[in-house]
Amino acid sequence: MYETLEGRITFEKADHEIRIAIPVRRGPFAAIYGPLIAIWLVLATVRYWNLLAGPHPEDTNFALQQVAIGIYVVGFLYFVCWLAWTLTGKTVVTLAPPDVKIESSVFGVALTTRTFHTNQINRMRFIPHTRVITQQSVLNPNSSRIRFEANNRSESFAKGVIEDEARALIDKLPQVYEFPRGWF
Repeated sequence: MYETLEGRITFEKADHEIRIAIPVRRGPFAAIYGPLIAIWLVLATVRYWNLLAGPHPEDTNFALQQVAIGIYVVGFLYFVCWLAWTLTGKTVVTLAPPDVKIESSVFGVALTTRTFHTNQINRMRFIPHTRVITQQSVLNPNSSRIRFEANNRSESFAKGVIEDEARALIDKLPQVYEFPRGWF
């Protein structure tokens, strides 16, 4: 059973492992963007349904309408993927010595999985929010993350965490596995 760690981050501790779930942070415009696109999809569906239901001569306008329908279908698929990621996406960090597994999933189905050996991980740290380039007074909520070094590469996860959530997550991991001193 998952327990709240800090903010929106939850964890589950088993015998010698811990699973930490980090849901995707919804952007500030998700509440506006979702319904707006849904309305557009309904209107466009009605329009294209009526267009395809009637007789259509072979001309250039109908060919352009088919191209527009193709663009509409691609936009619809993009919207469905965005909506699924926004509503159900999460990252699960599993620390089961000797490995750390970072898994991104939607509807509980793993999309990407990265596994690292615990002795290869070092310099785990919180990267704070950055400012929006066009408006320096506004912070980008999805720019923060937790970063670490593994196999001479920089890896990151937990996009959009706030500092308290990141600190709680980083402090929870050593309770399962005693990392080397240079880990932080």
